[in-house]
Amino acid sequence: MKKSILTLLFIMAFSLTNNAQQMLTSKVNHDKMLNRFLNYVNIESQSMYVSDNSFPMTEGQKRIAQFIYDEVKALGGKDVKVTLSDTYYVYIDIPANVKKAVPSLLIMAHMDVTPEAPGQGIKPIVHRNYDGGDIVLPGGITLSPNTPQGSHLKNLVGKTIVTSDGNTLLGADDKTGCAVLISLVEEIIKNPNFKHGRVMVALSQNEDVGMAAMGYDPSVFGDRPDVVVDIDGADYNVFSIANFTAVGQNYYFKGNDVHPGHAKEGKYGDALTAASYFLGLIPPEIHPSNRDGEQGYVHCFAMEHPKDKNGKPIKTDYELKFRIRYFDKEEGAYQRQLMQLNLAKTQQAFPNVTISKTADDTQYENIAYSLPDFLPPMIEKASREEGLPMMACNKRGGTTSAMMVARFPDAMPGGSGIYSGQQGIHSCYEWACIDELLILVNVCENLITQITDK
Repeated sequence: MKKSILTLLFIMAFSLTNNAQQMLTSKVNHDKMLNRFLNYVNIESQSMYVSDNSFPMTEGQKRIAQFIYDEVKALGGKDVKVTLSDTYYVYIDIPANVKKAVPSLLIMAHMDVTPEAPGQGIKPIVHRNYDGGDIVLPGGITLSPNTPQGSHLKNLVGKTIVTSDGNTLLGADDKTGCAVLISLVEEIIKNPNFKHGRVMVALSQNEDVGMAAMGYDPSVFGDRPDVVVDIDGADYNVFSIANFTAVGQNYYFKGNDVHPGHAKEGKYGDALTAASYFLGLIPPEIHPSNRDGEQGYVHCFAMEHPKDKNGKPIKTDYELKFRIRYFDKEEGAYQRQLMQLNLAKTQQAFPNVTISKTADDTQYENIAYSLPDFLPPMIEKASREEGLPMMACNKRGGTTSAMMVARFPDAMPGGSGIYSGQQGIHSCYEWACIDELLILVNVCENLITQITDK
């Protein structure tokens, strides 16, 4: 009897010790993720808009790239190659540790943050054991589960929430993705028993100004990846399998200024009226205000005087700038034909105005054209297993992957964009949940396991 009691006590003691160790490990992982994320958001890495296609780099962008590069180098890892490029992209190349041939995986996120909200003087605030109520920030705003920016909070009672102080953005877009991916890299390096094919990680710059592909160098990895995933989503229950193809078109209307009283004999080129006529030929039904779902649109977002070499506006000339968006290639062909027809009609109606068009600028491409068929069900399974189920969706926007495919169609297949833990993005309401970032590391590991077992 005494022996049985002693055995029972030993089992109970071992069980309590084991559970305590599991709790301790979980707490350490949680705090490590929290500290990593705080380190990233404390580096103010806003990108900036420019009028041309140059690739500016702010000092904050350089600092975060150097910080992450040093962090990964310190992790070690046999044969792991870490590169910091001249454009301050960070590339991490982890070789396979299985002998069989399995698809290679490239996972991406971006280190810059948007210039669309204040980004200097960021002061992150950690809210542990969130109670489910409003979060009143010192900057005078309230983050509430009853508002669009905070609606997901209702699902995170008891979790750790990080916000700014309400005077600036936080930088969750996409430093959550960076924190998830560097934590994933650490897990792979420190756990040699985790079986995987080749895993590549690319952290880009200038994504939030639409230029994530401009500084990317596909030769760093060399081979075209078989699978691409972009960790940069704000919707916790969906991932993208398609997105707009985004094309920019600019039209230049060069006028000839003559007094209206002598307009005919002086060959008056009225660029303003010609540009307005051209714009008026676009059917209202394809304006973005009348389109949704998988419907594309044609949108003139600027009508302005071009500038001469000295930066002075040319008052006689006008430039129209258009966004063309479509999911389906046939719709894209129709939109281009429509613009060509309108151009011919306008030129015929206003022969004294010289009209020219820039070459199409494909800013991002529909990932659906080259997305592997096996990837969506894998993402669904990987997320469902962690209690954060995501369903496939079509995205009326673009992602880093979509930008990469547009610029490097032969070097990059389309990749799904999945949730990264960012919320309330591009605003002073921005926030993230640390517990979700831990879950997303597991989702990535599940995905890698599925790809390895394929």
